[in-house]
Amino acid sequence: MGYKSLNIAIIEYDIAWADKMANFNIVGEAMAKMPQDTDLVILPEMFSTGFITESREKAASLAERNTQSTINWLQEVAAAHNVAITGSFLAHTASQLYNRAFFIEPNGDDTFYDKRHLFRMGGETEIYNRGVTFAPVVRFRGWNIKLVVCYDLRFPAWCRNNFNKNAYDLLAVVANWPRARQHPWHTLLAARAIENLSYVCGANRSGIDPYKVDYSSGSSALYDFKGMPCSTKPIAFGGGNVYSYALDRQVLDNFREKFPAWMDADITSLSL
Repeated sequence: MGYKSLNIAIIEYDIAWADKMANFNIVGEAMAKMPQDTDLVILPEMFSTGFITESREKAASLAERNTQSTINWLQEVAAAHNVAITGSFLAHTASQLYNRAFFIEPNGDDTFYDKRHLFRMGGETEIYNRGVTFAPVVRFRGWNIKLVVCYDLRFPAWCRNNFNKNAYDLLAVVANWPRARQHPWHTLLAARAIENLSYVCGANRSGIDPYKVDYSSGSSALYDFKGMPCSTKPIAFGGGNVYSYALDRQVLDNFREKFPAWMDADITSLSL
């Protein structure tokens, strides 16, 4: 087969609270700085508003359908830069509110996933509705990419690689994971990489939100299929940093062939 690297850019920044245009500008500035050969841009959870949990009314005032300004803007910039973009945004379907992940391709194709595991300790269960579908795997430029959101990372069965000859090659975790829980964040990212024989990318935010929750700058990371952190030199921009990586498919496939632990995995089934 012809092997191709997947060049990804994580954009980590202090999300402007409830200000979509400000966050569009931040992301746009970062994308202008990222390497020109980037294939996939990964944004934090609730990239355009912040993690709103003060009231359902506040969240509802910011929520959008899949056909409104946030997704329209993402489609425009994905096409302009010839990249796919993933992250999550504050969405509604009828009267239901969701923390909705997206995967927007440069040709306009889109995939959505509503966060399944809501962070009850932060009040998310009081504001949002739980997703009712499994986390999707998207095929893009020869790579299979699975989408999960923040707290989903704590649940290994939800992130499992399906034991179907490695159904995904990259697990993209978009998050608002606080400084106080950085050890679990990095431990879980590495564990998911090891057990699923996959690259795992964690895209986090930085800064301090209005609820006084502190997020660590530099906590976004990529782990390889051995659970080792991949190094990169951040590219600074006005609102934060861009972390770029080249994922090597041939090295991944060679390791899976040499160490096929997936062939001995326990077969389990998930129910919604």
